[in-house]
Amino acid sequence: MRYIVRTTIKDIAKALDVNIGTVSRALNDKPGVSAELRKKIMRKATELSYRPNGHARGLVTQRTESIGLLSGAETSTFLSNPFYAGIFAGIEAETREHNYALMFASATTESSIFDGRLPKFIVEHRVDGLLIVGAVDEAIIRLLNESHRAFVLVDYHLPGEDLETVVTNNLRGGRSATEHLLSLGHRHIAFVGGTPLDRGNFHERLQGYRDALESAGIAYREELVRGGQIVGGHDAALDLLDAHPEITGIVACNDANALAAIGALRTRSLKVPEDVSVIGFDDIPAAQESWPSLSTMRVDKIAMGRKAAQRLLQKLEEGDASAPHQIVFPAELIVRSSTGAPRK
Repeated sequence: MRYIVRTTIKDIAKALDVNIGTVSRALNDKPGVSAELRKKIMRKATELSYRPNGHARGLVTQRTESIGLLSGAETSTFLSNPFYAGIFAGIEAETREHNYALMFASATTESSIFDGRLPKFIVEHRVDGLLIVGAVDEAIIRLLNESHRAFVLVDYHLPGEDLETVVTNNLRGGRSATEHLLSLGHRHIAFVGGTPLDRGNFHERLQGYRDALESAGIAYREELVRGGQIVGGHDAALDLLDAHPEITGIVACNDANALAAIGALRTRSLKVPEDVSVIGFDDIPAAQESWPSLSTMRVDKIAMGRKAAQRLLQKLEEGDASAPHQIVFPAELIVRSSTGAPRK
């Protein structure tokens, strides 16, 4: 059996006949090494396939070079959600480029990752900072804030709290989606939502829907709104159509609900968009691939993930000097085949 011997800074120092401390300063981009010697050391490190010992470096820098990613959903639910999969891809790409590892955990109430109310990898200092993606228990967020841990909320925020957040302009997006249907001539427009509808992203999109109707002089009708699950649009759409056959347009809180609603319409032999127009939110891959292709509000999910990781890494560098930011990504109207003028 062949064993691979790991190259150390001692090997580099011996090969170049220089002091170990000099090699260490060069590899860690510290002052006190001439530009010419630094180049020689870096070249020799590459030649000898040198890789730094992360554990040893962590003892010196007090950094783990690991980032925690915490989701409020079960792992399988989180990773199978195309929206969050896109955010995850952006986070992974950005942290990898900065040589940070990712530790993932689900923050459901049944999870065993908690020590008290905080994730174990935070309490045990196994990560330098935390990215919280989606809605989690507000008590966790407040505990983290009180403990002065570095964290960034992604796709979620607490109204009235001055926290680091990366979010979508859900209010404007919900309004734009509804205004699109209004511009086509629709007046009986329903809203198919997820849960919860009393807070968070879906609540803001619902508020945008309501604002658009009221600006158009159309009374908001609570009976045309159905909540449900993140992907519960099928049953919600059937309930609405059975109770209110006058509906000609549906604004869905996300694409998964919109596509489920289209499936429900087919079971009633209703055509999209000839009988009912449907618009979603997020622009997941299936939105373009479905038939009819789905009109939606596009959110740059990968860019959101990258920006969140960038902000967390910046906070780790700046420490307490870094003031909280709220970074808001726009939602862009994408018109496809699922929306059209109502029948006359």
